[in-house]
Amino acid sequence: MKQAALPLAAHRRVYPVAGKMHGVDITTVDVWRSPRLARWAGWGVVLLAGVLYLLTLDTGLRPDELRGGDLITHQYAQVQARPSNAPGYPLYTMGGWLWFRLSGLLLGWALNPVQLLSSYSTLWALLALVVLYAVCLRATHHAWPIAALATLFYAVTYFFWYYSVTTEQYTSAVFQSMLIVWLAWRWEEARTTDPSRAERWLLWLALVCGTCLANLVTVLLILPPLVGFVLTRQPDVLRRPRLLGRLIGLALLPLLSYAYVYWRGATHPEWRGQGNWPDATAWFLDFLTTHQGRDELAPGLTLSPLFTDEFPALIWGELSLIVLVGGLIGLRWLGRRRALFLGGTLALYVLFCWVDRFGNWYQVIMPAYPLVVVGFAAGLSALIDRRSALTQRAPGLAVVRAVGVLVLVGLVAWRLALSWPRADQSWRPEDTGLNPGWAVLADAPPPDAIILAQHDEWLALSYLVHIWGAAPRWRPLPVCQLPAASEVSLGEAIYLTRRALEAQPDCLVERRRYAAGAELIRAQVAPEYALPPVARAVTWQLGLPMRVIGYATAWLPQPLTGHTGQAIADAPRWRLSLYWQTETPLADDYTISVRPLRGGERLRGVDGAPLIQDHQPVWNSFPTRRWLPGEVVRDDYVFTLSTGVLPDGVHLVIYRAVTGERDAVGFEVLGEVVVPLEAEGI
Repeated sequence: MKQAALPLAAHRRVYPVAGKMHGVDITTVDVWRSPRLARWAGWGVVLLAGVLYLLTLDTGLRPDELRGGDLITHQYAQVQARPSNAPGYPLYTMGGWLWFRLSGLLLGWALNPVQLLSSYSTLWALLALVVLYAVCLRATHHAWPIAALATLFYAVTYFFWYYSVTTEQYTSAVFQSMLIVWLAWRWEEARTTDPSRAERWLLWLALVCGTCLANLVTVLLILPPLVGFVLTRQPDVLRRPRLLGRLIGLALLPLLSYAYVYWRGATHPEWRGQGNWPDATAWFLDFLTTHQGRDELAPGLTLSPLFTDEFPALIWGELSLIVLVGGLIGLRWLGRRRALFLGGTLALYVLFCWVDRFGNWYQVIMPAYPLVVVGFAAGLSALIDRRSALTQRAPGLAVVRAVGVLVLVGLVAWRLALSWPRADQSWRPEDTGLNPGWAVLADAPPPDAIILAQHDEWLALSYLVHIWGAAPRWRPLPVCQLPAASEVSLGEAIYLTRRALEAQPDCLVERRRYAAGAELIRAQVAPEYALPPVARAVTWQLGLPMRVIGYATAWLPQPLTGHTGQAIADAPRWRLSLYWQTETPLADDYTISVRPLRGGERLRGVDGAPLIQDHQPVWNSFPTRRWLPGEVVRDDYVFTLSTGVLPDGVHLVIYRAVTGERDAVGFEVLGEVVVPLEAEGI
């Protein structure tokens, strides 16, 4: 039984076009075009996508990501409110700064900082899907099953999914593009129903276009087709100077946000990047020219090779030939003006992507994909409506619609299965970029410690200090890249990492060096002559002028992984700190061998091999020839033990290398001792 037709006012409120569409009476409301179900479907799409993105949200950093690139640049920019990579993206960055703090207050108990930063992209992605769904509803004349599934298909395409769960700004560009399309269509519809409201839509359209000037400028490739779309419907805009002035003023208003970029660059010269500029203004103007972007475009201006291995094959690999071809053909069912608007935009995007085919073209094309999806939704809806018009019986109508829905469900399932393994950025085993920093953190240096670290360690420590907040008062520095007047500014005690000294053994060589854990070495100006209170006083003679005057043992936490905050392994780590002292200057460099015992037998590690650790004092960084008479030198040895096995003694051996005319030929044992360890000292 047919339902009664809606009143004309209600019809216009719900549907953009009156009468019949493709032979189907759209003045009657059925389940296929129910406004109430359309709202529920929209929320369902956003909820499903939101859950999917949260499950696959980026949780850590690979070492290469930590070393540089857009992803890490955006993270520092959003946390420290500093300019991002050129030209700064001020609106996006300032919003990210606010989001990081608000989300930290609300969700910091559940998400780590990498997830919080990545969720900013998720926010823009969900907003983009909301607007895409609204556009698809209009393109399909409120056939919500088609609009919902088409939106869901785009939500699980690889590039959109990947950039929805990682920290870059491309999902915001999709939101801006779809918002421009939605506003343009609302303006067109309002021109015939409410001209005063149409002008307000036009002003909003100008403001949104202006925000692209302070975010991803490539979105403005939509501007020429948009101007053509507006002028073909309202050519008198150019003859109304007051309206034209308001439009231009609103479009330029977001440019004021670049004052933030100038201010942050002027007050923080260390954030400007590599280069020399006479003043902040010179840096600012050079920054806006985006050298990197121009360098990437230059190779694309040649015709050879015409295409790359990725372009354009990734386009139909991402959308499928069905959606790509169907979307381009389906644009015609949007109406001539709308088809020219979206088709012209797609043409400009493809041209730009070809020019940038040797660079990040796949990032630029992201706003183009939803336009194809809109065309596909419009074409599929029109096809279903045409077939429905030929079907006089209700069962036949249901079958036609069910076939259309099944096609879209199949496409969504296909794209979901392909995208998930690649787009899922959660708990990836390769996210080890922060592990060097967590290893240093496990040594628990003082809260205000200055730490000179090897490059990868410095990057990890800087992230943990400035973004993770794990040790906010630490001052990590690249190994021996000290500021002016370093001895004054760095103070009495400085910490160096073992890897830093391996990379640059002469760093602070004039200072005394003492072990400070599994990774850290304490370098100080004055020699240490007192045994610390935590050490147990002993006298272990090994047949040399040097002896052990104290020891301390401790269980060490396993270093944490950089993305979960969980221990890397369950096996316990045990540290033996030996405090050495010599009565007279030593003429040779001695090596010390430490072998933990249990019941007089050598202990074995988790791999089954006997535990032994040999090195010169202080992780090979403080040879015995540098020791002063009476100086107390702390030397650490760290072992990973089998679970539940505790050493009750230790076998110490001192030896030196024996050299021939050209090279080392062996070693000579100079002293050894087997000593017990007190239970309370373990």
